[in-house]
Amino acid sequence: MALETSGSLTGTQLKKVHPVVAAAAVALYLGSAAPSPQAPVEADDRVDRIVGKAMVQGGALAFLQLLTDSIGGRVTGSPESRATADLLLRTLREAGFEDAHVEEYALESRWQRGRAVGRVVAPVTRPLLVSSYGWVPGTKGEMTAPLVDLGAPPNDGSAVAADRVRGAAVIVEPYGVKEAPAQVMRAALALKLARAGATAMLIPSDKPNRMLYTSAFGFYPGGPLPVLSVAKEDVLYLRRLLANGPVRVALDVANSIGASPNKERNVVAEIRGTTPGEVVLVGAHFDSWDTGQGAQDNGVGVAAILEAARILKSVGIKPRRTIRFVFFSGEEQGLLGSRAYVDAHRDELDGLRAAVIMDSGAQTPRGFMIHGRSDVEAAARTVLASLSSLGASGVSLEASFDTDHGPFLAEGIPVFTLWVDKGEYDTHHHAVSDTFDKVVPQMLAMDTAVMAVTAYRLADAPGGPGRLSATDATRLLEKLGLESLRRAVYEPATRGDVP
Repeated sequence: MALETSGSLTGTQLKKVHPVVAAAAVALYLGSAAPSPQAPVEADDRVDRIVGKAMVQGGALAFLQLLTDSIGGRVTGSPESRATADLLLRTLREAGFEDAHVEEYALESRWQRGRAVGRVVAPVTRPLLVSSYGWVPGTKGEMTAPLVDLGAPPNDGSAVAADRVRGAAVIVEPYGVKEAPAQVMRAALALKLARAGATAMLIPSDKPNRMLYTSAFGFYPGGPLPVLSVAKEDVLYLRRLLANGPVRVALDVANSIGASPNKERNVVAEIRGTTPGEVVLVGAHFDSWDTGQGAQDNGVGVAAILEAARILKSVGIKPRRTIRFVFFSGEEQGLLGSRAYVDAHRDELDGLRAAVIMDSGAQTPRGFMIHGRSDVEAAARTVLASLSSLGASGVSLEASFDTDHGPFLAEGIPVFTLWVDKGEYDTHHHAVSDTFDKVVPQMLAMDTAVMAVTAYRLADAPGGPGRLSATDATRLLEKLGLESLRRAVYEPATRGDVP
C-alpha cells in the first residue's frame, strides 16, 4: 500500500494498523497526543510522540525507496556501497547530526559478479538456471565436466573421496546441526571438494519458482572453487537424468576476485547522553546482494534506524546514555563491519550497555530476541513493557550468530535483535525478488516505532545487566551451540586456499 504524496497515512490505511498505534498517530496528526495513564506522564508522552511520528511521517519508506530505486543492490566494496555510505552521511547531517562520520576498516578483497551460464551437454542439451555465490572464483571460460551427486554428505569431518569427484561438477546439499550450522558445512565442503579436485560445487536453491540464492558466509576473502546456486527444479531434472546414466554439464562463470584498493566504511552518528561513557548502540547493515534491490535484507533495517534517529532527534530527548546509531557494511561477507566496530571501540565496550540490531525484514513485530542472556530477561521485559500496545513486548531467548549482533554477543554485550513474524522474508532473502514492492509500509512504520522506542527506553533505563567476562561469553556461545559458527565467521575454512 502506497503513502500519499504528503508522506502521511490515509484514514483507510490507519484503520489497518494496530488500533493503539493508529490512535497515537491520529492524536499526533491532530496535535493532541495524550499520555497513557499506565506510565509517568513525561515518559509516556514521549513514547506516544515517537510512535506517532513513526506512523505518520513515512520517512522510513521514503528513504527506502530512494535507497533501493536510486542505488539498488549494494555489494561490499562496490561503488553502490560507497554511494550508500555517502547518502547516509548526508541525510544524517541534514537531520542535525553534525558529528555524523564514517569509520574505515580494511577490506581484504573485492569481488565482482560476472555471467553465470550452465547447461546440460549429455545425454541431452538443455539450459540450466544458475547463479554464483559471492566471493567465489569463476571457471576461467567455459568448462565441461561429468556430474556427480553427493546429496547430503556426512558432517563428521570425513574427507570427500577424490576418485569420485575429481574433475567433476558436484551437487551437494549442506545441512546443519547444532555443532555445525549449514554455513559452516557449506564452506567446509567447498574446501574438501576443491582439495579433492572437483571443478565446481552445485547447491540446490531453497527458493520457489526457479529463484536462486547467493551468500558469502565462509567464502570471504575468497572461495576455493566456483560455487553455484541451481534452481531446485533444475536439480530435480538433473537427478532424473542421473538415474538413467552419466550426465555432463558445461559451466561458464566469469566472476573476479582481486585485492581491494579501497577500505570499506561504517557510518556513525549519536545522540549524546548525560552519563559519560555509557552507550546503547542501534544498528543495521546497509550492504546487500546485487541480484535484487536489498529491500528486506536489509534496506528496511537501515531505513527504520535512520528514521528512528531523526525522530529521536526531533523529539529532543536527552537520555541518560548516549544512543549511537551505526550503519554497518560488510555483513554479508562475515559481519565485517560490526567486527571492525568492535575492534575499533574495544576500550569502550565495558560502557556499551546494549546493542540493538534490526535485520529480519519489515514484518509484524513481536518483541526482541536476547540470544540466551537469561540474566537480561527481567530487565528486558521491564524496558519493553511500553511496547505491549504494539504487540512487541515479547522476549525470546532464542540465539543466533548470523548478523551484526554476533560480534557483540561474543564480547559479552547484552544484545537485542528485533523479533518479527517471518512472513515471506525467507522467500525473498538473498534472491532477485528482494525488491521495494515486497515491503508493506505499515509494517516498516511499526518496526521503526519499535526500534525508536526501544532505543529511547534502553538509553534512559536505570541500571541493568552489564557485560559478561570473556570466559562467560565463550561459555554462553558454547552452550548455545554458536561457537563453531563464530569460528567460521572469524576464521574462514577457505582462508589460505584462495586461487
